[in-house]
Amino acid sequence: MRILILHELDNLASARRTSINHAFALVKYAPEHEYTLHSARQPVTARLREQAFDVIILDTTFLCWRWARPKSLWLDRLLDAYDFVARSDAVKVALPQDEYDHTEILDAWLADWKVDLIYSACYDHHHEFYPRAGKSARALEALTGYVDDADIGLMQRFAVPFRDRKIDVGYRARALPAYFGRVGQLKAELGDRFRSRMADRKLHLDISTQARDALVGDAWLRFLGNSKFTLGCESGSSLLDARGEIRERVERQLQRNPKASFEELERTCFPGQDMRQVFTGAGPRLFEAAIARSCQILTPGNYAGVLNPGEHYIALAPDCSNADSVYEQMQDDDANEARIEACYRALVDDPKFRYRNFVAGLLAEIRDAAVRKGRRLPDCGPSSGAIAGELALRESFTRAVLRAHQHHIEDVKEIRLLPNFLHAVVVAVVRRMMSFARRIRG
Repeated sequence: MRILILHELDNLASARRTSINHAFALVKYAPEHEYTLHSARQPVTARLREQAFDVIILDTTFLCWRWARPKSLWLDRLLDAYDFVARSDAVKVALPQDEYDHTEILDAWLADWKVDLIYSACYDHHHEFYPRAGKSARALEALTGYVDDADIGLMQRFAVPFRDRKIDVGYRARALPAYFGRVGQLKAELGDRFRSRMADRKLHLDISTQARDALVGDAWLRFLGNSKFTLGCESGSSLLDARGEIRERVERQLQRNPKASFEELERTCFPGQDMRQVFTGAGPRLFEAAIARSCQILTPGNYAGVLNPGEHYIALAPDCSNADSVYEQMQDDDANEARIEACYRALVDDPKFRYRNFVAGLLAEIRDAAVRKGRRLPDCGPSSGAIAGELALRESFTRAVLRAHQHHIEDVKEIRLLPNFLHAVVVAVVRRMMSFARRIRG
């Protein structure tokens, strides 16, 4: 099949590893298809507009353009530039996240583009989120991330034996704006509270909520693989901001008073609205920490419906009021190693949490959607998804290189998922081919 993936990962060097895994899972686990990878920051060429595709994937990062403001300058222009998607008879798949943010705009976008499949990370609320798009699109339950085979392989190299790890508790979280409500505040508050409550203990804490301390790529896996324990909580929001109006009010108030507290912002910008509904889910960190065999210290939650406090993780009260009990449990290495193995079995060993399984299900849904549309998709043999790791990457990105050459893309950002040494080789080859082509034309 000819598959177009629209994404917004223009600088992969600074992108979160989980974003790369999610955006390009199809390329890795179904390399038998023909892919065009296009970043929203690259020009929409005539060739792209005229190309016939069987499938068009709207990645999470591409759909984030609904937040850009002013809308007339950004989103409206993007919708106009990509109007060929709305007209295409391809099977269209949306992979949105943070669906509680600019919900009405997202629903209108997907409805106008006649999307066929919506993979909802807040599936319990999909009827509320997609009153228009849901009339014709099939909504399916999804997670914000899954277990990637390559990460398992890398972690086998990076992970330090549990009792030899240098970091006792590791944590990275971004302080979310007030317009995500109290639930959105918990990520940062949890790290600050835990660090404060454990300050007098003899623990090596590597906890930060500062953007400058963010870890990407292999550095993130190495960090988890050297942390005995990892903090965590469910991610999400406790505010439904249908058109971004709460966000606008919060930002206007912060312009007037940059030091305004959350309580002041709630009082002036969204009084009585917080916690009416709670939109939460398990984030990718849950799986990454499990792969790293780092014992998780989590606030109680659903966690994909498979983790139980005590058995799979140490339960931490959101206000860290049980910090003494948590510390005592951290001293029992045998119990913690048992939790680690139980968590690994529940999350990593279960095929339903693998990207490989997600891709197989997605392709099956695409074929069913094509039948409903009266489209006949090209037949192909069994998925080559069994090819794991670098070989699959090399095969699929060889096609990306050829496509880059055919399109005369001087900037080869689309193929930077390759390991560094392979990327250098690919870039050199592409540039030589282009130079040769220019000499022939000259």
